[in-house]
Amino acid sequence: MTSDTDFSSINYQYLVKARDVAKRDPDLVVALLGIPRELVEPLAKTSASALASLIKIKEPLLMPRGESWWWERFLTAVNDGREEEIEAVIEHSCFIATSPEEGDDE
Repeated sequence: MTSDTDFSSINYQYLVKARDVAKRDPDLVVALLGIPRELVEPLAKTSASALASLIKIKEPLLMPRGESWWWERFLTAVNDGREEEIEAVIEHSCFIATSPEEGDDE
């Protein structure tokens, strides 16, 4: 794999940040990452050295979430330099990520 497809440092940074959020706010990490609640504790307990061992994995461990319409709107705003639209799209993604799942009565 060439260096331009090496996602190892991004994988590490993302997982360290996710672990830190899991320690502080389990509910938030469930909503943001879309992981099952039973995986929050194992994530929070993962050591930095265990995460560092993932550096050898060059492929992206994570896939961007969002429907194609969301990505189209986001990338159009980015390419047009429309900061207000970018903020609106990002706020929308947070709303979607933290909305109760279908069938929840919350």
